[in-house]
Parts: sequence; C-alpha cells; structure tokens
Amino acid sequence: LAVVCPIRTRSHDWPFEVKLPQDLAIEGYILTDQIKSLDWKARNFKVKDRAPEHVMQECFDKIHTFL
Repeated sequence: LAVVCPIRTRSHDWPFEVKLPQDLAIEGYILTDQIKSLDWKARNFKVKDRAPEHVMQECFDKIHTFL
C-alpha cells in the first residue's frame, strides 16, 4: 500500500494546501487533509517526479496538526 495526498491544479487558499514548486513535472497544490491509501500495484502506480525535502516537510507538518 501507498499513503498519498491528492494534487489539485488550482488553489482554493485552504489551510492544508501545499504548493508544488514550478520546476516539477506536476503542477498544483497538495491537499494534505485528504490522505488516502491505495494499492499501488493494482493501480499501475508510477512516480512522475519527487517533491523536494522542504515541500515534504511542510506536508508532514500540516498532517501532524490533525493526527
């Protein structure tokens, strides 16, 4: 299983959004309050890019506020 957060293309200025840097293959905003688990093998999951450490840490910090 993989634990993931959806990415939305437009911002709604929600408190749990984290903006992805513009130099990544995917553009948008990570919705850290919508954590999901999925079977990555069953869904043919492929990694398109990786978020930098500071973005991951911001996501973890926001998730930590409600877990």
